[in-house]
Amino acid sequence: MMQNSKYTVLMSVYYKEKPEYLSLSIESMLNQTVKPDEFIIVKDGPLTTELDEVIKNFVTAYPKTFNIIVNETNLGLGPALAKGIENSKNELIARMDSDDYVVSTRCERQLEKFREDNEFVPNG
Repeated sequence: MMQNSKYTVLMSVYYKEKPEYLSLSIESMLNQTVKPDEFIIVKDGPLTTELDEVIKNFVTAYPKTFNIIVNETNLGLGPALAKGIENSKNELIARMDSDDYVVSTRCERQLEKFREDNEFVPNG
């Protein structure tokens, strides 16, 4: 495992997402073998009550991990993610879709690749 394995999970959510998929997606990233120390969710425009509730529940359970960014209007995926990147405290960012689910070793394996190949090592 990398000596410095701090990373941020970055996810954008908009109103058409299914709350059950969002919950599974967040859980799959929180259950990584190497835990993220920051999880940024960009609320890209107003969300449904159900989506807001899912996010609120995770923020309540992991208050020191989550950073919620709110866009008043839907900017689209690219600009929403750019806002998340600007607000990340880590150089390494694991991008995650709000309707995907990943295996628990995803980030550990990606961090290993950074350790093994100097071309992947962030500057600084």
